[in-house]
Amino acid sequence: MRHESSPSSSLSRLLRAVVLIAVSWAPAAWSQAVVTSHLQVRQVASEHGHERLRPAAAAKPGDLLQYRAVYRNSGGAPAAHLVARVPVPAGTTLLERSLEPAGAEASTDGTHFAPLPLMRSVAGTDGTTRRERVPAADIRAVRWNLRSLAAGGSASVQLRVRIDLPHTRKSPRHPPINAKPPGRG
Repeated sequence: MRHESSPSSSLSRLLRAVVLIAVSWAPAAWSQAVVTSHLQVRQVASEHGHERLRPAAAAKPGDLLQYRAVYRNSGGAPAAHLVARVPVPAGTTLLERSLEPAGAEASTDGTHFAPLPLMRSVAGTDGTTRRERVPAADIRAVRWNLRSLAAGGSASVQLRVRIDLPHTRKSPRHPPINAKPPGRG
């Protein structure tokens, strides 16, 4: 019996993997501030020329998803040095113009962040190095320095991604399943 994965089950696995949101703040704020986060993933649809957000359970390649993370401080003191971080799932492409608020940083590995547009150094065949823009499809995380969050306050961040079509992302480390080894006809 052959098992095939439906777009809905693939999306469900993708969404479960994405629910990782990192929040960090100064250790002194732990005892006084109580910050919680909630991530909402919605499919962006266009109906009669207007955008509508709907549940993302039925999203498929080519669809647009919006990730919105809301942070709330229910403690009695401000949370200092608050950083909001939202992973960008593999198999999706970040829409850089969708980032709210402005001033986000991005990363290709989820560890090293830099301001957008994200740039990298590339060695040329002549030995020189040039800077080039990192493709949005290579960005795997976005973060915002929210600085502080007042007691009783809330803040939100959001981004949009497009679910990649199967043929748009090819990795040299992971050739297509039907690829033939080199030298074999």
